[in-house]
Amino acid sequence: MKKIIVLIALFLLVPTFSYCQEATEIQFIYINGSNNNDKKMTDWFFEGVQKMHPYMYSTFNNSEFINQKFLDNGKYKITQTPQAFFWGDRSNQEIKTLNSDLKLTKMFSPKLAQTVRSLLAHYLHDAIWVSHYRNMHPVIEDLHKQVMLNYKNNKSVVLFGYSAGAFVTYEYMFNKLPDIDIAQFIEKTKLSAEFKTFVKENKKQDTCIDALVESGLAVYSADGKLVPNMSLENAKNNYLNIDKYTCEYCIPDGALKGIVNFASPLVLFYSDISNPEYPLTYFNKLLYKYILENDMFWLTVNYADDPLGYPTTRNLSYKDLKDKVDMEILPNEGFLFSKSNVKSRRTFIGAHTSYWDTAKKFSKAVVDAYQEGYNLYNDNDL
Repeated sequence: MKKIIVLIALFLLVPTFSYCQEATEIQFIYINGSNNNDKKMTDWFFEGVQKMHPYMYSTFNNSEFINQKFLDNGKYKITQTPQAFFWGDRSNQEIKTLNSDLKLTKMFSPKLAQTVRSLLAHYLHDAIWVSHYRNMHPVIEDLHKQVMLNYKNNKSVVLFGYSAGAFVTYEYMFNKLPDIDIAQFIEKTKLSAEFKTFVKENKKQDTCIDALVESGLAVYSADGKLVPNMSLENAKNNYLNIDKYTCEYCIPDGALKGIVNFASPLVLFYSDISNPEYPLTYFNKLLYKYILENDMFWLTVNYADDPLGYPTTRNLSYKDLKDKVDMEILPNEGFLFSKSNVKSRRTFIGAHTSYWDTAKKFSKAVVDAYQEGYNLYNDNDL
């Protein structure tokens, strides 16, 4: 009789186990650019997100290549509702000062010169403002909270950085991806042999720049280098707690699938990305290595007629990038790719703001960039 009851119970449980688990969702988060301080431009950004996402959602889902590679044959699904991350109102006080200064110049400046001056000031102000670390850091901390909230709800994210929003996506990855082997980092410092031995004997998980800084193990020096910041005793105590800081301040594996920067002037403000002499190039190399080894992507998609859209770098194959980075890289379907050959068919003045209104064309360009970039780094077995 007990056997029969057990068999019946097992039979009743079968349907529960036969259902496939719901695919892990991927949330698209859109990040604003410069000149979103007033209500008109703020509304313009949020309305643009609502225009763009339905096309992005459908174009991704209708691509056989995306379904096979990015969505892993049904393992993942894209969330139909978009999210926005907005930082455009954080420089309001500075903008008020700027407007006051512009009123002074209006008194003696020719009208055309004043118009151009005002346009440049408002377009560039926030881009310059957010590129300063003291302003950027609170922005990426709040973005991290949004990413982690999605992660706790079983959602990975893709970040879409518009214009100066590309600075935010780059800084977020640069500071938050756990791409640093602490033992290797310590080995490169001038700390004592005793402490280096201590580190080797107490292995910790890979961490990120923010965790090193928040733990007190390192600080940024005036010349931009990340340097140790503790006496030997404090360094040991802080090192033993580093995993806690890694958990709090770094991006968990799988939480970020990739980024799409568009209308991006990133290299105008971050020329160090391609400058081998800049002190932090080592950490950029670790960033590239992490992307390639963790099935992530970094796309830059600009319209050809957008005067503020710059490719991040020339497109490199896996072998080319490996040689450039000069590190051992174990490829795992990650890639970096820039695409700037699609025309918006707007004037050069309007091209930079046209991505939201030409969402169908732009969405196709993003999907094409994903496929072209993937194929450049990986064997296409379709």
